Amino acid sequence: MSKVSFTFASLALLFLITACTHKPMIQHTSSPQDKIWQRFDGKLLVIEPTRRWQVLIHWEADLTQGKTRLTHIATSRIIELKWNHKHTYIRDNQTQHGQWREINHDVLMQYGIVLPPQMLSKILHNQIPSSLQTKDHEMWQGKLYGNSIRLSWKHNRHQLIITDISHGRTAILRIQP
Repeated sequence: MSKVSFTFASLALLFLITACTHKPMIQHTSSPQDKIWQRFDGKLLVIEPTRRWQVLIHWEADLTQGKTRLTHIATSRIIELKWNHKHTYIRDNQTQHGQWREINHDVLMQYGIVLPPQMLSKILHNQIPSSLQTKDHEMWQGKLYGNSIRLSWKHNRHQLIITDISHGRTAILRIQP
């Protein structure tokens, strides 16, 4: 995979699971075994119509700020994101200077980015966007930014699956407890 396509795919994947919705969030009641995931390591698999790829993920976030690191083992590429409220910054170990730069979610939407890390953090805190309607207590479906989204959050299996039905992409986050 070329460097440019991996960069694009990495960003698209990251933001597929990570564009914010202006709709209010709703707090779903959770049972005692439903854990709030503020810090974890895991694997992120992205399946697109023409390719699939996997990265290791290290996640640390609360409801207002956080950081994550994505590592593609085959290429040694590391992409880091950090955010504070609505501001998101990115750093890539394969850029010339490797410095933090701010990311504008509106621009990234042009690349099919669906969920910013701020939204993912809320989902990991059991807050599902109100525009997604529950199918049961593990699956929600609806529209975010005009895209049809299906979200499957299986606490007992430590697995979050986000499907962008509009673009045929799926991101599977497997948390290592």
